[in-house]
Amino acid sequence: NLKPFQARRVLNKARETLPTEPAIWVTAAKLEEANDNAAMICKVMERAVKSLRSHGVTIDRDYWLKEAETAEKNEPPATVVCREIVRVTIGVGVEDEDRKRTWKADAEECR
Repeated sequence: NLKPFQARRVLNKARETLPTEPAIWVTAAKLEEANDNAAMICKVMERAVKSLRSHGVTIDRDYWLKEAETAEKNEPPATVVCREIVRVTIGVGVEDEDRKRTWKADAEECR
């Protein structure tokens, strides 16, 4: 299908032009989910964090968790995108000894 290919090209160009914009990465992940390409979502989100950091962006855990929540509430829900955002950002800025307490607080907020 040519449309996803064209959309990927536009998103890649957008990433080159605006390398510090996280929304482009989220959109790219959602495109992959919409096209049943779950395997790429993991790669897109891992690359997002790596690329954004390399461009001096501080990975704000709360921002990303809100993005995950938004993805989950999409119509249709982007549940794989949600899961992968959480997977790659849940530990950002959380010390090992604080993980259980922090993650428990996160779960309480989601109720």
